[in-house]
Amino acid sequence: MENRSILELDDYFLIRLLVHLKSTDPTRCAERLSSTCRRVRELSMPVLFSRIRQNLNASDASYPIPNTLWPYIKTIKLRCNCVDGDLTVPYWQSYEPQDSDVICGALANPTLHHALHSMPHLSAVIVCPVESHAFGHSLSWETLCSLLSLPQLNRLVLDHVHMCSRPPDATSLQRQPSTPLSCLEYLLPSIRSQYSRPSEIEAVDRLLRLLHLSLETLSLPTEPASMDTIALLDWPHLRELKLRGLHWTSPHLPIVSLFANMPNLRVLSLELMEQEGASATALWPQGFPAPYPWPYLESLSVSHPDPDDKIYAHLPPMLQTLMLRPWPHQCIRRWQELNHEPDMLRAYRSPPSPSSLLRILRSCYTPHLRKLGIEYCSDGNEVSLLSHIASNFPRLTSLELHRYRLDGDDDIPVLDIARPLASLSDLRILRMHLDFPEMPGPMLDRYSGDSYFWSLNNPENLEQRLHAASVTFAQMLSPSLQQVWHFVYKYFQLHWCIYDVDRTMVDGVVGTRVHPLGNVVYETQVSRCPLAPPHVLICSQWR
Repeated sequence: MENRSILELDDYFLIRLLVHLKSTDPTRCAERLSSTCRRVRELSMPVLFSRIRQNLNASDASYPIPNTLWPYIKTIKLRCNCVDGDLTVPYWQSYEPQDSDVICGALANPTLHHALHSMPHLSAVIVCPVESHAFGHSLSWETLCSLLSLPQLNRLVLDHVHMCSRPPDATSLQRQPSTPLSCLEYLLPSIRSQYSRPSEIEAVDRLLRLLHLSLETLSLPTEPASMDTIALLDWPHLRELKLRGLHWTSPHLPIVSLFANMPNLRVLSLELMEQEGASATALWPQGFPAPYPWPYLESLSVSHPDPDDKIYAHLPPMLQTLMLRPWPHQCIRRWQELNHEPDMLRAYRSPPSPSSLLRILRSCYTPHLRKLGIEYCSDGNEVSLLSHIASNFPRLTSLELHRYRLDGDDDIPVLDIARPLASLSDLRILRMHLDFPEMPGPMLDRYSGDSYFWSLNNPENLEQRLHAASVTFAQMLSPSLQQVWHFVYKYFQLHWCIYDVDRTMVDGVVGTRVHPLGNVVYETQVSRCPLAPPHVLICSQWR
């Protein structure tokens, strides 16, 4: 057979090969391939260096990424390694921060901003600390404006980094962002020492007034966000709105009226924490006169849904995703109760009952729904709820179900849960949290005696229970089912334990087996991303 060289491929296929190797091969074959010859090296540069991350120290006077790479960078993650990070401070419980407002010096470095402004194709900037900060962490208004003046920027993410904890002076306020941003994501930990400061509220308000005509995606914590301002402005291009935090008390208008000026909205996520004893969240209360404002809505997430809410009867038939789960999720709340002092926790409403969820889902006519997530405390209507889901949402490809048992009830009727879902012929992924009694409790810190975290490995009886439940679901549900995910606590993190479904034909009989594939981190903003080595790191994706 004639030997053919990979160099006989044209540029298009070589680039496709490099992209594939970078995204799928952990041994970094793409980097080694790029070193074979000049042609491959030139083709590989935009592939290898389009997305990078950079650790920064306040003491660094130079910018470590060589300027020869600047033309290829499209997305950069800036990770500040400052002295106030939780894991960099000894005895941080009694530690006083270096700056009362914890302004990030590493991200204010003029050399850094010169480099960023010299990257001609830089379109996305993600800012986060290497480690979470016990006292908060903030960008100054000048730094924020410099980032928002990058000429090609269309996406800015502030992850666990505050805006303007120190009020800007009059000179600084003269600076204004000059880039018509399309995506702004402001992500803060759900529990923090100070939920909002006046200067932060003012900074968010200024940005919204400057960017509302161009934004297509907006994610905000509710505490520093002015709902009055959001309701006042027009949002002609906004497609995604995600709000997380304490439900505001003012203004009192229903959400169907507050966000009526977003005619092109596709995604609405309202993870709103309700105080204990508060009523459920009605986006469109009974008797409130208003037209339905979001004709193109494809995804809706509502915490503490109200069974009497008119919104569910008016959802577009083409809705793809519906998530009805309280915030914080019950599994997150249990994690918080062990990892935070009691005086830092706020009272909140418990999950709804299957009866309440059944009333809501009976109001929906969304036959094309592909993804559904629910969370409830079990009662006698559970089977009716699951049967309704299977019969009224037949095109589901993903179902996430968090079920909490009553105190003293150690029986988890896996078969009774699986049987009503058997008719879901398109279901591919089933995510389950069945609150198994075998779930290990927290471990005690040997020095302090406090409970802080879960064991690194699941006990054998829990592994057996998860495996047996996965087998039951794989056997009872449609052959379309590919994976069963189980929620587990693992060390300091929340995880999904994934089982792959394998069906093989033996002597004319289909045999069903499940195999553990490993764990992935539960997708929330609870945990910081893992440590990474300093300086330039080539990567294809980040958490």
